[in-house]
Amino acid sequence: MDKNSIIKELKKGADSWNEWRKRHIIGDLNLDGVELVGLDLDNIDFSKLSLNNAVIKNCSLKFADFISCELENAVLRDNDFTNAKLIAARLNNADLSGSILYKANLLTASTLNAKFENIDFKGHDISGLNLRNTSLAGSNLEGQKLSHIDLSHTDLENVNFKDADLSNAILSHANLTNANLQGAKLQGATFRSANLNGVDLYNTDMRSADFSSADLSYCDLREATLSNAILTKANLTGAKLWKINTHGWVISNIVCKYAFWDKPGKEKTAYRNHEFERIFAEPISIELSYPYRLTANELATLPIFVEHLEAVHWGIILRLKSISDVAGGALVKFVVEEVGIHNPSQLKTSLQNEASRIQVAQLALRTNTQLHLQLKEKVAAIREEFWPRLLELAADHEKDQVRNLTVVFMDLKGFSQWGDDELSEKLSLFRGLIKPILKKWTAGYPNMEGDSLRVTFKNVTAGLSCACMMLNVLTAAGFELRIGVELGEVAVVHNEVTEISDLEGVAVSMAARLEAAAQAGEVLVSHKVRHYADHKDLFSFIPKKVKLTKSIGDKKRGDAIDCFSVVATKALQNLS
Repeated sequence: MDKNSIIKELKKGADSWNEWRKRHIIGDLNLDGVELVGLDLDNIDFSKLSLNNAVIKNCSLKFADFISCELENAVLRDNDFTNAKLIAARLNNADLSGSILYKANLLTASTLNAKFENIDFKGHDISGLNLRNTSLAGSNLEGQKLSHIDLSHTDLENVNFKDADLSNAILSHANLTNANLQGAKLQGATFRSANLNGVDLYNTDMRSADFSSADLSYCDLREATLSNAILTKANLTGAKLWKINTHGWVISNIVCKYAFWDKPGKEKTAYRNHEFERIFAEPISIELSYPYRLTANELATLPIFVEHLEAVHWGIILRLKSISDVAGGALVKFVVEEVGIHNPSQLKTSLQNEASRIQVAQLALRTNTQLHLQLKEKVAAIREEFWPRLLELAADHEKDQVRNLTVVFMDLKGFSQWGDDELSEKLSLFRGLIKPILKKWTAGYPNMEGDSLRVTFKNVTAGLSCACMMLNVLTAAGFELRIGVELGEVAVVHNEVTEISDLEGVAVSMAARLEAAAQAGEVLVSHKVRHYADHKDLFSFIPKKVKLTKSIGDKKRGDAIDCFSVVATKALQNLS
Protein backbone atom coordinates (compact mmCIF):
# COMPACT_ATOMS: atom_id res chain seq x y z
CA MET A 1 0.00 0.00 0.00
CA ASP A 2 1.40 3.41 -0.93
CA LYS A 3 2.32 5.86 1.82
CA ASN A 4 0.03 8.63 0.60
CA SER A 5 -3.01 6.42 1.16
CA ILE A 6 -1.76 5.48 4.61
CA ILE A 7 -1.17 9.13 5.52
CA LYS A 8 -4.66 10.01 4.29
CA GLU A 9 -6.10 7.44 6.70
CA LEU A 10 -3.96 8.81 9.54
CA LYS A 11 -5.36 12.28 9.07
CA LYS A 12 -8.92 11.00 9.57
CA GLY A 13 -8.24 10.63 13.29
CA ALA A 14 -7.61 7.92 15.82
CA ASP A 15 -10.98 6.13 15.72
CA SER A 16 -11.05 5.83 11.95
CA TRP A 17 -7.34 4.91 11.71
CA ASN A 18 -7.39 2.31 14.48
CA GLU A 19 -10.43 0.63 12.96
CA TRP A 20 -8.95 0.81 9.47
CA ARG A 21 -5.57 -0.72 10.41
CA LYS A 22 -7.29 -3.76 11.95
CA ARG A 23 -8.29 -4.73 8.43
CA HIS A 24 -4.74 -4.63 7.10
CA ILE A 25 -1.76 -6.85 7.58
CA ILE A 26 0.98 -5.06 9.50
CA GLY A 27 3.57 -5.98 6.87
CA ASP A 28 1.62 -4.02 4.29
CA LEU A 29 1.78 -0.82 6.40
CA ASN A 30 5.35 0.40 5.90
CA LEU A 31 5.87 4.01 6.97
CA ASP A 32 9.66 4.16 6.66
CA GLY A 33 10.74 7.69 5.77
CA VAL A 34 7.25 9.16 6.15
CA GLU A 35 6.94 12.89 6.93
CA LEU A 36 4.30 14.00 9.43
CA VAL A 37 4.44 17.62 10.50
CA GLY A 38 2.03 19.55 12.74
CA LEU A 39 -0.66 16.84 12.92
CA ASP A 40 -3.02 15.78 15.70
CA LEU A 41 -2.14 12.11 16.16
CA ASP A 42 -3.46 11.60 19.68
CA ASN A 43 -4.39 7.98 20.53
CA ILE A 44 -3.08 6.74 17.17
CA ASP A 45 -1.96 3.09 17.20
CA PHE A 46 1.50 2.82 15.62
CA SER A 47 2.36 -0.40 17.45
CA LYS A 48 4.61 -2.82 15.59
CA LEU A 49 4.80 -0.51 12.57
CA SER A 50 8.05 0.37 10.82
CA LEU A 51 8.79 4.10 10.96
CA ASN A 52 12.53 3.95 10.42
CA ASN A 53 13.97 7.24 9.10
CA ALA A 54 10.57 8.88 9.53
CA VAL A 55 10.26 12.64 10.15
CA ILE A 56 7.55 13.39 12.70
CA LYS A 57 7.72 16.93 14.08
CA ASN A 58 5.47 19.32 16.00
CA CYS A 59 2.76 16.69 16.31
CA SER A 60 0.43 15.91 19.19
CA LEU A 61 0.93 12.23 20.07
CA LYS A 62 -0.80 12.07 23.43
CA PHE A 63 -1.68 8.51 24.43
CA ALA A 64 -0.30 7.28 21.08
CA ASP A 65 0.77 3.61 20.98
CA PHE A 66 4.33 2.94 19.72
CA ILE A 67 4.76 -0.47 21.39
CA SER A 68 7.45 -2.48 19.56
CA CYS A 69 7.54 0.18 16.88
CA GLU A 70 10.60 0.50 14.60
CA LEU A 71 11.81 4.12 14.89
CA GLU A 72 15.52 3.84 14.18
CA ASN A 73 17.11 7.03 12.79
CA ALA A 74 13.72 8.76 13.03
CA VAL A 75 13.45 12.53 13.58
CA LEU A 76 10.87 12.93 16.35
CA ARG A 77 11.59 16.48 17.47
CA ASP A 78 9.24 18.86 19.29
CA ASN A 79 6.35 16.39 19.64
CA ASP A 80 3.99 15.95 22.60
CA PHE A 81 4.35 12.33 23.77
CA THR A 82 2.36 12.83 26.97
CA ASN A 83 1.20 9.38 28.20
CA ALA A 84 2.42 7.80 24.97
CA LYS A 85 3.47 4.15 25.04
CA LEU A 86 6.99 3.66 23.69
CA ILE A 87 7.45 0.29 25.35
CA ALA A 88 10.05 -1.86 23.57
CA ALA A 89 10.28 0.69 20.76
CA ARG A 90 13.52 0.71 18.76
CA LEU A 91 14.76 4.30 19.06
CA ASN A 92 18.40 3.76 18.16
CA ASN A 93 19.83 6.96 16.65
CA ALA A 94 16.40 8.61 16.88
CA ASP A 95 16.13 12.31 17.76
CA LEU A 96 13.39 13.21 20.29
CA SER A 97 14.90 16.57 21.20
CA GLY A 98 12.51 19.26 22.42
CA SER A 99 9.64 16.82 22.85
CA ILE A 100 7.33 16.46 25.83
CA LEU A 101 7.66 13.05 27.47
CA TYR A 102 5.46 13.61 30.49
CA LYS A 103 4.37 10.20 31.79
CA ALA A 104 5.50 8.56 28.56
CA ASN A 105 6.41 4.91 29.03
CA LEU A 106 9.77 3.95 27.49
CA LEU A 107 10.17 0.68 29.39
CA THR A 108 12.72 -1.61 27.64
CA ALA A 109 12.97 0.82 24.71
CA SER A 110 16.24 0.60 22.76
CA THR A 111 17.87 4.07 22.77
CA LEU A 112 21.45 3.57 21.56
CA ASN A 113 22.84 6.95 20.35
CA ALA A 114 19.39 8.51 20.67
CA LYS A 115 18.97 12.22 21.36
CA PHE A 116 16.80 13.49 24.22
CA GLU A 117 18.09 17.04 24.15
CA ASN A 118 16.36 20.07 25.71
CA ILE A 119 13.64 17.94 27.26
CA ASP A 120 12.01 18.73 30.59
CA PHE A 121 11.84 15.40 32.41
CA LYS A 122 10.28 16.97 35.49
CA GLY A 123 7.72 14.59 36.96
CA HIS A 124 8.92 11.74 34.76
CA ASP A 125 10.88 8.80 36.18
CA ILE A 126 13.68 7.97 33.76
CA SER A 127 15.63 5.77 36.18
CA GLY A 128 14.55 2.63 34.31
CA LEU A 129 15.61 3.85 30.86
CA ASN A 130 18.68 2.67 29.00
CA LEU A 131 20.45 5.99 28.45
CA ARG A 132 23.98 4.78 27.63
CA ASN A 133 25.42 6.43 24.53
CA THR A 134 22.55 8.91 24.31
CA SER A 135 22.46 12.71 24.36
CA LEU A 136 20.53 14.54 27.07
CA ALA A 137 22.20 17.88 26.39
CA GLY A 138 20.25 20.85 27.74
CA SER A 139 17.60 18.68 29.40
CA ASN A 140 16.06 19.22 32.84
CA LEU A 141 16.67 16.35 35.26
CA GLU A 142 16.16 18.38 38.42
CA GLY A 143 15.38 16.24 41.46
CA GLN A 144 15.53 12.97 39.51
CA LYS A 145 16.16 9.74 41.45
CA LEU A 146 19.02 8.37 39.35
CA SER A 147 20.94 6.30 41.87
CA HIS A 148 22.94 3.52 40.11
CA ILE A 149 21.79 4.68 36.64
CA ASP A 150 24.19 4.07 33.74
CA LEU A 151 24.87 7.33 31.87
CA SER A 152 28.25 6.32 30.49
CA HIS A 153 29.29 7.82 27.12
CA THR A 154 26.31 10.20 27.40
CA ASP A 155 26.30 13.86 26.35
CA LEU A 156 25.12 15.75 29.43
CA GLU A 157 26.25 19.24 28.45
CA ASN A 158 24.15 21.97 30.12
CA VAL A 159 21.94 19.35 31.82
CA ASN A 160 20.20 20.52 35.00
CA PHE A 161 20.93 17.92 37.71
CA LYS A 162 20.03 20.26 40.57
CA ASP A 163 19.17 18.22 43.70
CA ALA A 164 19.25 15.00 41.66
CA ASP A 165 20.33 11.75 43.28
CA LEU A 166 23.28 10.43 41.27
CA SER A 167 24.80 8.39 44.07
CA ASN A 168 26.60 5.34 42.69
CA ALA A 169 25.61 6.35 39.16
CA ILE A 170 27.92 5.47 36.26
CA LEU A 171 28.96 8.51 34.22
CA SER A 172 32.18 7.19 32.67
CA HIS A 173 33.22 9.08 29.51
CA ALA A 174 30.20 11.37 29.92
CA ASN A 175 30.36 15.03 28.83
CA LEU A 176 29.20 17.17 31.76
CA THR A 177 30.43 20.53 30.49
CA ASN A 178 28.38 23.35 32.06
CA ALA A 179 26.10 20.85 33.83
CA ASN A 180 24.31 22.14 36.94
CA LEU A 181 25.12 19.78 39.83
CA GLN A 182 24.10 22.12 42.64
CA GLY A 183 22.78 20.07 45.53
CA ALA A 184 23.22 16.78 43.63
CA LYS A 185 24.18 13.61 45.50
CA LEU A 186 27.34 12.20 43.95
CA GLN A 187 28.57 9.82 46.64
CA GLY A 188 30.11 6.71 45.09
CA ALA A 189 29.42 7.87 41.53
CA THR A 190 31.80 6.80 38.74
CA PHE A 191 33.17 9.59 36.52
CA ARG A 192 36.03 7.73 34.83
CA SER A 193 37.35 9.75 31.87
CA ALA A 194 34.36 12.10 32.19
CA ASN A 195 34.60 15.75 31.12
CA LEU A 196 33.71 18.06 34.02
CA ASN A 197 35.80 21.00 32.83
CA GLY A 198 34.74 24.14 34.68
CA VAL A 199 31.79 22.54 36.49
CA ASP A 200 30.65 24.18 39.75
CA LEU A 201 30.96 21.52 42.47
CA TYR A 202 31.06 23.94 45.40
CA ASN A 203 30.24 22.23 48.72
CA THR A 204 29.32 18.98 46.93
CA ASP A 205 29.61 15.64 48.71
CA MET A 206 31.58 13.33 46.39
CA ARG A 207 32.98 10.90 48.93
CA SER A 208 34.13 7.57 47.45
CA ALA A 209 33.46 8.82 43.90
CA ASP A 210 35.75 7.58 41.11
CA PHE A 211 37.23 10.37 38.96
CA SER A 212 40.00 8.28 37.37
CA SER A 213 41.33 10.09 34.25
CA ALA A 214 38.49 12.63 34.53
CA ASP A 215 38.91 16.25 33.45
CA LEU A 216 38.27 18.37 36.56
CA SER A 217 40.28 21.32 35.33
CA TYR A 218 38.97 24.73 36.43
CA CYS A 219 36.24 23.13 38.59
CA ASP A 220 35.05 24.96 41.67
CA LEU A 221 35.71 22.38 44.41
CA ARG A 222 35.71 24.77 47.35
CA GLU A 223 34.42 23.08 50.54
CA ALA A 224 33.71 19.92 48.54
CA THR A 225 34.09 16.48 50.12
CA LEU A 226 36.43 14.14 48.25
CA SER A 227 37.24 11.81 51.12
CA ASN A 228 38.12 8.31 49.83
CA ALA A 229 37.57 9.52 46.26
CA ILE A 230 39.76 8.14 43.46
CA LEU A 231 41.42 10.75 41.25
CA THR A 232 44.06 8.59 39.58
CA LYS A 233 45.34 10.40 36.45
CA ALA A 234 42.64 13.07 36.83
CA ASN A 235 43.34 16.67 35.72
CA LEU A 236 42.95 19.26 38.51
CA THR A 237 44.74 22.12 36.76
CA GLY A 238 43.14 25.46 37.61
CA ALA A 239 40.72 24.00 40.17
CA LYS A 240 39.61 25.97 43.24
CA LEU A 241 40.40 23.88 46.33
CA TRP A 242 39.70 26.07 49.37
CA LYS A 243 38.70 23.97 52.42
CA ILE A 244 38.43 20.78 50.37
CA ASN A 245 38.06 17.54 52.35
CA THR A 246 40.65 15.09 51.02
CA HIS A 247 40.92 12.45 53.74
CA GLY A 248 41.78 9.13 52.15
CA TRP A 249 41.69 10.38 48.56
CA VAL A 250 43.81 8.64 45.91
CA ILE A 251 45.69 11.03 43.59
CA SER A 252 48.30 8.82 41.97
CA ASN A 253 49.65 10.26 38.70
CA ILE A 254 47.35 13.26 39.03
CA VAL A 255 47.83 16.21 36.67
CA CYS A 256 47.88 19.64 38.30
CA LYS A 257 50.02 22.43 36.87
CA TYR A 258 48.48 24.97 39.24
CA ALA A 259 45.52 25.37 41.60
CA PHE A 260 43.83 28.01 43.79
CA TRP A 261 43.65 27.37 47.54
CA ASP A 262 42.42 30.78 48.71
CA LYS A 263 38.72 31.47 49.30
CA PRO A 264 38.21 33.87 46.34
CA GLY A 265 40.13 31.51 44.05
CA LYS A 266 42.56 34.14 42.75
CA GLU A 267 45.95 33.24 44.25
CA LYS A 268 47.59 30.74 41.90
CA THR A 269 49.91 28.08 43.32
CA ALA A 270 52.03 26.40 40.62
CA TYR A 271 53.32 22.83 40.83
CA ARG A 272 56.09 20.99 39.06
CA ASN A 273 55.65 17.51 37.62
CA HIS A 274 54.40 15.13 40.38
CA GLU A 275 54.79 17.89 43.04
CA PHE A 276 51.05 18.09 43.79
CA GLU A 277 50.95 14.36 44.40
CA ARG A 278 54.07 14.40 46.57
CA ILE A 279 52.58 17.12 48.79
CA PHE A 280 48.94 16.07 49.10
CA ALA A 281 48.77 12.30 48.55
CA GLU A 282 47.99 10.04 51.47
CA PRO A 283 51.15 8.39 52.85
CA ILE A 284 52.34 5.47 50.76
CA SER A 285 52.16 2.18 52.61
CA ILE A 286 53.32 -1.34 51.78
CA GLU A 287 52.40 -4.61 53.43
CA LEU A 288 54.06 -7.98 53.92
CA SER A 289 52.24 -11.10 55.10
CA TYR A 290 54.15 -13.69 57.10
CA PRO A 291 52.73 -17.23 57.37
CA TYR A 292 52.13 -18.65 60.84
CA ARG A 293 54.03 -15.98 62.77
CA LEU A 294 56.87 -13.45 62.69
CA THR A 295 60.00 -15.18 63.98
CA ALA A 296 62.64 -13.56 66.18
CA ASN A 297 65.15 -13.51 63.31
CA GLU A 298 62.65 -11.87 60.95
CA LEU A 299 61.78 -9.29 63.58
CA ALA A 300 65.48 -8.59 64.21
CA THR A 301 66.19 -8.05 60.50
CA LEU A 302 63.32 -5.61 59.92
CA PRO A 303 65.55 -2.54 60.58
CA ILE A 304 68.01 -3.81 57.95
CA PHE A 305 65.02 -4.49 55.70
CA VAL A 306 63.94 -0.85 56.03
CA GLU A 307 67.47 0.43 55.48
CA HIS A 308 67.82 -1.63 52.32
CA LEU A 309 64.59 -0.22 50.84
CA GLU A 310 65.70 3.34 51.65
CA ALA A 311 69.10 2.72 50.06
CA VAL A 312 67.57 1.31 46.86
CA HIS A 313 65.18 4.26 46.64
CA TRP A 314 67.38 7.24 47.42
CA GLY A 315 65.72 10.16 49.16
CA ILE A 316 62.80 8.33 50.79
CA ILE A 317 62.17 7.98 54.50
CA LEU A 318 60.50 4.70 55.41
CA ARG A 319 58.98 3.84 58.78
CA LEU A 320 57.77 0.57 60.27
CA LYS A 321 54.12 1.36 60.99
CA SER A 322 52.76 -1.77 62.64
CA ILE A 323 53.06 -5.50 63.22
CA SER A 324 49.74 -7.22 63.81
CA ASP A 325 48.35 -10.73 64.09
CA VAL A 326 46.01 -11.70 61.28
CA ALA A 327 44.31 -14.90 60.27
CA GLY A 328 47.02 -17.36 59.29
CA GLY A 329 50.02 -15.34 60.46
CA ALA A 330 51.32 -11.80 60.89
CA LEU A 331 51.04 -8.59 58.87
CA VAL A 332 53.85 -6.02 58.75
CA LYS A 333 53.08 -2.52 57.46
CA PHE A 334 55.57 0.13 56.38
CA VAL A 335 54.74 3.77 55.64
CA VAL A 336 56.71 6.24 53.51
CA GLU A 337 57.11 9.57 55.31
CA GLU A 338 59.05 11.33 52.54
CA VAL A 339 59.12 10.39 48.85
CA GLY A 340 62.08 12.57 47.82
CA ILE A 341 62.14 13.17 44.06
CA HIS A 342 60.28 9.95 43.17
CA ASN A 343 56.95 9.65 41.37
CA PRO A 344 54.75 8.51 44.31
CA SER A 345 52.68 6.12 42.19
CA GLN A 346 55.69 4.40 40.69
CA LEU A 347 57.43 4.43 44.08
CA LYS A 348 54.65 2.40 45.75
CA THR A 349 54.85 -0.32 43.10
CA SER A 350 58.63 -0.38 43.14
CA LEU A 351 58.78 -0.56 46.95
CA GLN A 352 56.21 -3.35 47.12
CA ASN A 353 58.02 -5.40 44.47
CA GLU A 354 61.44 -4.96 46.12
CA ALA A 355 60.03 -5.70 49.58
CA SER A 356 58.34 -8.88 48.32
CA ARG A 357 61.57 -9.95 46.63
CA ILE A 358 63.64 -9.54 49.80
CA GLN A 359 60.95 -11.21 51.91
CA VAL A 360 61.30 -14.39 49.88
CA ALA A 361 64.96 -14.58 50.91
CA GLN A 362 64.05 -13.63 54.48
CA LEU A 363 61.54 -16.48 54.73
CA ALA A 364 64.14 -18.90 53.37
CA LEU A 365 65.90 -18.59 56.74
CA ARG A 366 63.15 -20.70 58.26
CA THR A 367 64.35 -23.80 56.41
CA ASN A 368 68.05 -23.00 56.18
CA THR A 369 69.30 -24.21 59.58
CA GLN A 370 72.93 -23.22 59.09
CA LEU A 371 72.15 -19.68 57.97
CA HIS A 372 69.53 -19.40 60.69
CA LEU A 373 72.13 -20.12 63.39
CA GLN A 374 74.67 -17.78 61.83
CA LEU A 375 72.19 -14.94 61.78
CA LYS A 376 71.21 -15.63 65.37
CA GLU A 377 74.84 -15.21 66.41
CA LYS A 378 75.20 -12.02 64.40
CA VAL A 379 72.04 -10.51 65.86
CA ALA A 380 73.48 -11.02 69.34
CA ALA A 381 76.38 -8.76 68.36
CA ILE A 382 74.40 -6.30 66.23
CA ARG A 383 75.59 -3.21 68.07
CA GLU A 384 79.26 -3.95 67.41
CA GLU A 385 79.02 -5.46 63.95
CA PHE A 386 75.96 -4.20 62.08
CA TRP A 387 75.17 -0.78 63.50
CA PRO A 388 78.35 1.02 62.31
CA ARG A 389 77.82 -0.41 58.83
CA LEU A 390 74.21 0.77 58.77
CA LEU A 391 75.25 4.28 59.79
CA GLU A 392 77.91 4.32 57.10
CA LEU A 393 75.44 3.13 54.47
CA ALA A 394 72.89 5.78 55.53
CA ALA A 395 75.54 8.51 55.23
CA ASP A 396 76.48 7.33 51.75
CA HIS A 397 72.89 7.47 50.53
CA GLU A 398 72.13 10.87 52.06
CA LYS A 399 73.90 12.49 49.13
CA ASP A 400 71.78 14.28 46.52
CA GLN A 401 68.45 13.74 48.27
CA VAL A 402 65.69 16.21 47.45
CA ARG A 403 63.05 17.07 50.04
CA ASN A 404 60.28 19.63 50.37
CA LEU A 405 61.28 21.68 53.44
CA THR A 406 60.62 25.02 55.11
CA VAL A 407 63.90 26.95 55.33
CA VAL A 408 64.43 29.64 58.02
CA PHE A 409 67.36 32.09 57.77
CA MET A 410 68.16 34.36 60.74
CA ASP A 411 70.88 36.97 61.10
CA LEU A 412 71.85 39.26 64.01
CA LYS A 413 72.23 42.96 63.29
CA GLY A 414 75.34 44.77 64.53
CA PHE A 415 77.43 41.64 65.06
CA SER A 416 80.52 43.15 63.42
CA GLN A 417 80.37 46.13 65.81
CA TRP A 418 80.60 44.08 69.00
CA GLY A 419 83.85 44.47 70.89
CA ASP A 420 86.11 41.53 71.64
CA ASP A 421 85.21 41.69 75.33
CA GLU A 422 81.47 41.27 74.68
CA LEU A 423 81.54 39.08 71.55
CA SER A 424 82.04 35.76 73.33
CA GLU A 425 79.51 36.56 76.04
CA LYS A 426 76.81 37.67 73.59
CA LEU A 427 77.28 34.68 71.27
CA SER A 428 77.10 32.33 74.25
CA LEU A 429 73.83 33.97 75.35
CA PHE A 430 72.51 33.90 71.78
CA ARG A 431 73.19 30.19 71.36
CA GLY A 432 71.85 29.37 74.82
CA LEU A 433 68.54 31.08 74.00
CA ILE A 434 68.26 29.53 70.53
CA LYS A 435 68.86 25.86 71.36
CA PRO A 436 65.68 25.17 73.43
CA ILE A 437 63.54 26.97 70.82
CA LEU A 438 64.96 24.82 68.00
CA LYS A 439 64.37 21.72 70.08
CA LYS A 440 60.76 22.73 70.85
CA TRP A 441 59.86 23.04 67.14
CA THR A 442 61.96 20.03 66.01
CA ALA A 443 64.30 21.96 63.72
CA GLY A 444 66.38 19.97 61.24
CA TYR A 445 69.84 20.43 59.70
CA PRO A 446 70.79 23.36 61.99
CA ASN A 447 73.78 25.37 60.79
CA MET A 448 75.11 28.22 62.98
CA GLU A 449 77.88 30.36 61.56
CA GLY A 450 78.85 33.23 63.86
CA ASP A 451 75.76 35.36 64.29
CA SER A 452 73.67 33.66 61.63
CA LEU A 453 71.44 30.58 61.74
CA ARG A 454 69.89 28.36 59.08
CA VAL A 455 67.44 25.57 59.98
CA THR A 456 64.71 23.54 58.27
CA PHE A 457 61.29 22.21 59.24
CA LYS A 458 59.01 19.55 57.80
CA ASN A 459 55.99 21.89 57.76
CA VAL A 460 55.42 25.62 57.39
CA THR A 461 53.52 26.17 60.64
CA ALA A 462 56.38 24.80 62.74
CA GLY A 463 58.89 26.96 60.84
CA LEU A 464 56.85 30.14 61.28
CA SER A 465 56.16 29.39 64.95
CA CYS A 466 59.87 28.89 65.59
CA ALA A 467 60.78 32.07 63.70
CA CYS A 468 58.28 34.17 65.66
CA MET A 469 59.41 32.70 68.98
CA MET A 470 63.09 33.36 68.17
CA LEU A 471 62.20 36.95 67.27
CA ASN A 472 60.29 37.53 70.51
CA VAL A 473 62.84 35.85 72.81
CA LEU A 474 65.96 37.38 71.25
CA THR A 475 64.42 40.84 70.97
CA ALA A 476 63.52 40.70 74.66
CA ALA A 477 67.16 39.78 75.38
CA GLY A 478 68.38 42.91 73.57
CA PHE A 479 69.32 41.41 70.19
CA GLU A 480 68.29 42.89 66.83
CA LEU A 481 67.65 40.31 64.12
CA ARG A 482 66.14 39.69 60.70
CA ILE A 483 64.47 36.46 59.54
CA GLY A 484 63.57 35.11 56.09
CA VAL A 485 61.40 32.01 55.46
CA GLU A 486 60.84 30.06 52.22
CA LEU A 487 59.31 26.69 51.27
CA GLY A 488 60.50 24.47 48.45
CA GLU A 489 62.63 21.59 47.27
CA VAL A 490 65.93 21.36 49.09
CA ALA A 491 68.80 19.07 48.13
CA VAL A 492 70.53 17.37 51.06
CA VAL A 493 74.20 17.07 50.08
CA HIS A 494 77.34 15.87 51.80
CA ASN A 495 79.76 18.68 52.69
CA GLU A 496 83.24 17.35 51.97
CA VAL A 497 84.84 19.99 54.22
CA THR A 498 82.69 19.73 57.36
CA GLU A 499 81.83 16.03 56.77
CA ILE A 500 78.20 16.76 57.70
CA SER A 501 74.99 17.13 55.69
CA ASP A 502 74.44 20.48 54.00
CA LEU A 503 71.55 22.05 52.09
CA GLU A 504 71.30 23.43 48.57
CA GLY A 505 68.48 24.69 46.38
CA VAL A 506 66.44 27.71 45.30
CA ALA A 507 64.42 27.62 48.55
CA VAL A 508 67.64 28.00 50.56
CA SER A 509 68.77 30.94 48.42
CA MET A 510 65.38 32.67 48.55
CA ALA A 511 65.18 32.39 52.35
CA ALA A 512 68.57 34.10 52.50
CA ARG A 513 67.39 36.85 50.11
CA LEU A 514 64.27 37.49 52.22
CA GLU A 515 66.35 37.68 55.38
CA ALA A 516 68.67 40.22 53.78
CA ALA A 517 65.67 42.32 52.65
CA ALA A 518 63.96 42.28 56.06
CA GLN A 519 64.07 45.14 58.52
CA ALA A 520 65.44 44.65 62.03
CA GLY A 521 62.83 42.85 64.11
CA GLU A 522 60.96 41.52 61.04
CA VAL A 523 60.08 38.08 59.63
CA LEU A 524 59.66 38.08 55.83
CA VAL A 525 58.04 35.13 54.02
CA SER A 526 57.07 34.24 50.45
CA HIS A 527 53.61 33.70 48.94
CA LYS A 528 54.14 29.94 49.15
CA VAL A 529 54.85 30.05 52.88
CA ARG A 530 51.71 32.11 53.53
CA HIS A 531 49.64 29.68 51.46
CA TYR A 532 50.81 26.52 53.21
CA ALA A 533 50.53 27.78 56.79
CA ASP A 534 48.04 25.30 58.29
CA HIS A 535 46.81 27.62 61.07
CA LYS A 536 46.59 31.11 59.63
CA ASP A 537 44.82 32.24 62.81
CA LEU A 538 48.21 32.02 64.54
CA PHE A 539 49.82 34.62 62.26
CA SER A 540 49.08 37.96 60.63
CA PHE A 541 50.44 38.36 57.09
CA ILE A 542 51.10 41.93 55.93
CA PRO A 543 51.76 42.31 52.16
CA LYS A 544 55.05 44.06 51.30
CA LYS A 545 57.27 44.88 48.35
CA VAL A 546 61.01 44.68 48.96
CA LYS A 547 64.07 45.07 46.76
CA LEU A 548 66.51 42.22 46.33
CA THR A 549 70.02 42.91 47.60
CA LYS A 550 71.33 40.04 45.47
CA SER A 551 70.18 38.36 42.25
CA ILE A 552 68.35 35.03 42.25
CA GLY A 553 67.01 33.11 39.24
CA ASP A 554 65.59 35.59 36.73
CA LYS A 555 65.35 38.32 39.39
CA LYS A 556 68.14 40.89 39.39
CA ARG A 557 69.59 42.87 42.24
CA GLY A 558 67.32 45.84 42.94
CA ASP A 559 64.20 44.15 41.52
CA ALA A 560 61.10 44.45 43.68
CA ILE A 561 59.41 41.24 44.83
CA ASP A 562 56.11 40.63 46.61
CA CYS A 563 56.26 39.00 50.04
CA PHE A 564 54.68 39.15 53.49
CA SER A 565 55.77 40.44 56.88
CA VAL A 566 54.63 38.02 59.60
CA VAL A 567 53.45 38.92 63.09
CA ALA A 568 52.50 36.29 65.69
CA THR A 569 48.93 36.61 67.01
CA LYS A 570 47.90 36.22 70.63
CA ALA A 571 46.72 32.72 69.76
CA LEU A 572 50.30 31.68 68.91
CA GLN A 573 51.71 33.48 71.94
CA ASN A 574 49.27 31.61 74.18
CA LEU A 575 50.09 28.34 72.38
CA SER A 576 53.83 28.91 72.87
